[in-house]
Amino acid sequence: MRVSKIFENLKKSEIFKIYRSFENINTRFYIVGGALRNFALNQDASDIDIIVLDKDPEEISKEIAKRIKGKWVLLDKEFKEYRIILKKDKIYTVDVTGLKGKNLREDLEKRDLTINSIVIDPLKMELIDLVGGLKDIENKILKTLNEENLISDPLRILRIVRFYFWYGFEIESNTFEWMKKNRGLLKNSAKERIKYEIWEMFGKGNYIEKGIELLKESEIIFELIPELIYQRNSFQIYEGMSMNILEHTLNVVRNIAKFERNLKKTFFSKFNENYYREWFEYDKKPLLFLAGFFHDIAKPLTIEVERGRTKFYGHDREGAKIARKWAHNMRFSRKESKILNNLVKYHMYPHLLGKEKDATRRAIFRYLRKTGDLWFALFLLDYADFKATPPGKDPSYLRNLLHKIVEFYEESKKERPKPLITGYDLIDLGLKPGPIFKKILQDVEEKRAEKILNTREEAIEYVKKNYIEGLLNK
Repeated sequence: MRVSKIFENLKKSEIFKIYRSFENINTRFYIVGGALRNFALNQDASDIDIIVLDKDPEEISKEIAKRIKGKWVLLDKEFKEYRIILKKDKIYTVDVTGLKGKNLREDLEKRDLTINSIVIDPLKMELIDLVGGLKDIENKILKTLNEENLISDPLRILRIVRFYFWYGFEIESNTFEWMKKNRGLLKNSAKERIKYEIWEMFGKGNYIEKGIELLKESEIIFELIPELIYQRNSFQIYEGMSMNILEHTLNVVRNIAKFERNLKKTFFSKFNENYYREWFEYDKKPLLFLAGFFHDIAKPLTIEVERGRTKFYGHDREGAKIARKWAHNMRFSRKESKILNNLVKYHMYPHLLGKEKDATRRAIFRYLRKTGDLWFALFLLDYADFKATPPGKDPSYLRNLLHKIVEFYEESKKERPKPLITGYDLIDLGLKPGPIFKKILQDVEEKRAEKILNTREEAIEYVKKNYIEGLLNK
């Protein structure tokens, strides 16, 4: 059944047209790798791996690139690995290599997983499965054939984790032990490649909660985010009970995954999906999950005990610094680093604002101004945080606050009025440009949000009375 699916889906795929271009070159080759795995699972594929048997793979790859008008890229000169990139409706890639080892079996046994080691001989239109890849797909097993496969390329450890996130397949016992044993070798892998694997896990994963358990049990999470190890022996004391901070952190991340899976059952579904949709899409979703991992990262560094309860003053600010440094080290873009930094920095903001008896329009205005595009995402994070703390508290304060903020946001979006006054007005009043300008203009707009100031004339009088007269009296 799986075999017929592979051939059927291969012939329907866009990459089949690319494969056909190899047929017109007088060379023997095999098709192998993840594309065939995808076809066996009834999924599409945008990449294909080719093993050239009887000619120089560099020469063949260059010829194919020329024929299909693709871009030729050298991946590894020593191991003779080449890539062809073709841009159509999306990006397609063809990786071309020679046979690695004395024969095909030796080549396949060196690959990362058996499920990625299925082969098609296009000359005979025959499927070759020397290492049991089809059986492992059928039984939903992730298996590598020897420990050296992970030692030679430690990033394969994260690739296995990624497939676990994607498919939820069980990891064969020896494979799991080898992953755990050699997890420390990940520090030798390129940061860009580690970042890519993290993004693929959380951006495309269908089994994120299971994946979190794997990261914990294998202790790979401490290789990805070393600072988390300090949470393992740290506890937060609540009224009458305590909770391990690491377990709380993991529960927050689990809750974000639950929100995504059951969004229609949460109160967030009552709001326009444009507010939250982007946070569950590939570009930003990993950042929301990472904010869950980092939101309390600095608690072990800031812990104090007062009257039998733990306090963590400034853990949000310190945590933001740690998150930003980590993101920079992982080669995140400036924009990505800033988003992660601010999600961690402001993660307490909705909670603290919601605790106020009645958040004023001025307070809501400040919240929106400070948090910018993150204002709704912070509620996703904060509610996940709330749900991960000991039970007994009523979350209605967060729901009520979000309703108020959305109402204010939609109202202000409709109006979008020009500022009551500008820096030029302040100069006309005799003030010299400087940091005070920002303070004054923000103060005026906050008063406007509270409907205390409504006209330019009122704003001018307010500045004269509260700033200029004050400066003259000094």
